[in-house]
Amino acid sequence: MKPLHRLIRMVGMLAVLALVVACAAPITYPVRITYTGQAPIASESVGRVGLQVLQDERGSQDAYRIGLREVGTGAYERYVSTPENVALSVSDALAELLQRKGLQVSQIKGWDFSPDDMLARAGDRDYLIGGAIRKFHCDADKGLMHTRMIMEIELELQVGRVGRQTVDRRPVDIRMERVAPTFGPDDLQRFMNDMLAQVLEKALKDVP
Repeated sequence: MKPLHRLIRMVGMLAVLALVVACAAPITYPVRITYTGQAPIASESVGRVGLQVLQDERGSQDAYRIGLREVGTGAYERYVSTPENVALSVSDALAELLQRKGLQVSQIKGWDFSPDDMLARAGDRDYLIGGAIRKFHCDADKGLMHTRMIMEIELELQVGRVGRQTVDRRPVDIRMERVAPTFGPDDLQRFMNDMLAQVLEKALKDVP
């Protein structure tokens, strides 16, 4: 084989390889986690709450990850939380719901979820709230005419009532499947935030 022909063939092979690698790399789409529920807005302040950012127990590599959609053999779209990671974003959504309920929210750190530590940190607050994120992800598969989505959210909130000197452990979870003719960041965002609102409202239905 002549050197020029060999060079052209090598360049062609490298171009094909680069195209394959590019096609295999997932496209990343940002989505925003917020509270979009319809809890009524209180007309006056009814108390104070110290909110601790939820612990993300899904692993440090999953801090921003929300889900994947398979769009072909070995090809994926990746969906990530923006602008903050999942733990901060879910905590902000929780703060939004608490504020709608008429509670003044301030941030706390280091609470170990025990009643004694709650009383030591409470100050003039009526509640301390913290907890953990166990699951928060959406997996989707693209078919010929639709996309099948499965969203799972599992939280464990710790709700401390300072006046009663008690801390309640509140595990809440939801799993929902949806089939839609279209799918994209906006569709996932609406689906995800609707489910998150249901979980948070259930966990805090008696607060205050």
